[in-house]
Amino acid sequence: MLLFSAAGLIALAGCVNAPNEPVSAGTSSAPFPSFASIPPAPGDVRSVEGWNAAVTTSESERAQLLADVAPSTFSLTGTEAFLADQRATIAFNPADVPPADQAARSAAWAAQMRERATPPPRPR
Repeated sequence: MLLFSAAGLIALAGCVNAPNEPVSAGTSSAPFPSFASIPPAPGDVRSVEGWNAAVTTSESERAQLLADVAPSTFSLTGTEAFLADQRATIAFNPADVPPADQAARSAAWAAQMRERATPPPRPR
């Protein structure tokens, strides 16, 4: 603990300047720049009116989005009718649905193929 305290004091001592020393050794006596040396404003900067229009558009789109997804705009009732409607539009065929034991049959086939597999020969 004493070592850390001593290191902290040494670090702080390096930050203190004597009253008559310059702030940095690189201070030059060059003249300060004039207002004439400020470059002109770029021409492709959006105007205040442009920013106002962009913000107003963004805020109106936000309000429309919040209105579209408000809790009162949808419900979870009538799911069977929705499902029947969607199945009618995609030509759903119940025969295309895999059987319930398909995962077990696939795992058994994969195990059988692993047993039949032979490893490749070792490189020489």
